[in-house]
Amino acid sequence: MKRFGTILFQGLVAILPAILTIYILFWLVSSAETVLGGMLKLLLPGGWYIPGMGLLAGLVVTFLFGLALNAFLVQRLLDLGERLADHIPLVKTLYGSLKDFIGFFANQRDSQFNQVVTMDLEFGGKPMRMIGFVTRSDFSSLPAGIGEEGEIAVYLPLSYQIGGYTVIVPRSSVKPVNMSTHRAMGFVVTGGMTTDKGHK
Repeated sequence: MKRFGTILFQGLVAILPAILTIYILFWLVSSAETVLGGMLKLLLPGGWYIPGMGLLAGLVVTFLFGLALNAFLVQRLLDLGERLADHIPLVKTLYGSLKDFIGFFANQRDSQFNQVVTMDLEFGGKPMRMIGFVTRSDFSSLPAGIGEEGEIAVYLPLSYQIGGYTVIVPRSSVKPVNMSTHRAMGFVVTGGMTTDKGHK
């Protein structure tokens, strides 16, 4: 029975990531089909709607929106919308945090903000090393006292949850690591159990 349980557990560990990935993709597809498909059913004459048109419409809208981002007028409208959102407390916090977080891992920032580092700490008198991400090196736009010259902000993520700590430390207290942010985040989030050797 112990051997059976071990094999069953190994099977779950192997299959659960694939099941969750498929489920999330299915949820996204079905949501697009339900929302946009329902709108198309109202707009199109009877019998014209074909299952799958909602998903196709979602892809087309996303593509067109991506093209529109290059237009000057659209950029101005988005900037106006962001300025308005900055005056709504809850919306400002959620939108700003999500935008910065996604932009960080989409490599939309300068390369210095995608640097993986390690920090040497002590816990119970024993040395330990934490993996972090440099998120800021210029504090000139922030209130005095948050960061000084020669200091950087480092995000230290937690394992198996969305969360972590942002610490302001001297640049000399961290060591750069030749590792992509995606692989480093995967390593930390899974508690060091990732085995992806194909990418730095």
